[in-house]
Amino acid sequence: MLKLAKNFIGAILFVAAVATGVYLVMDSITSPQMKPISTVLETITGQYGSPVVRSSTLLLKYNEYSCGDVELLYRGGAPRELIGLDYNRLRIKYPENQGWKITFRDSELDITRKVEGFCGMHKEYRHLGLYEGKLAVFQGPLGYNDIVLSVVNIDFNLLPGDIKDKISRADRYNELPAAEQVELQNTIEFPSETEINSALENFDELERN
Repeated sequence: MLKLAKNFIGAILFVAAVATGVYLVMDSITSPQMKPISTVLETITGQYGSPVVRSSTLLLKYNEYSCGDVELLYRGGAPRELIGLDYNRLRIKYPENQGWKITFRDSELDITRKVEGFCGMHKEYRHLGLYEGKLAVFQGPLGYNDIVLSVVNIDFNLLPGDIKDKISRADRYNELPAAEQVELQNTIEFPSETEINSALENFDELERN
């Protein structure tokens, strides 16, 4: 009987010790309701399953723009609010349907946000093309014809044949071979408003001649 009582007391002490350990682990984690149980089990057992974010995890955060450029926003240790999150919890925090993409491998976590619009450099780019059959100025580099800035008061049909050909091909830019794309970039794509205005002045003179 005494032996049975000792075993019972020992079992109670063991359960209490485990419960205390779990409490201390959970208490040391920020926002424990957001942390996977695997984190606690890993701490207690030393066995690792699905990877979780740790203080040693390298975090890289990016913006990916419509023009294809990727901007690095942050590179460093993971912030406290991400510590303990696994891939599934990260997807909840950064949902794919809101433009987020997560890559989690080994000790590196990449979080990318898709941004509608151009990066700082390509926002200033301009290119020529046709809009409803008329010469127009588009925002951004060639291949992006969503934003028409202005319709130019120059008769497209009076421009030299080689220029008309290049402008006509602008709407098929993404389908053209690389050599033709470079040819168009050198002719009807401009890195600033000032440069495209200079080109249009030259076209205007050609039209008058």
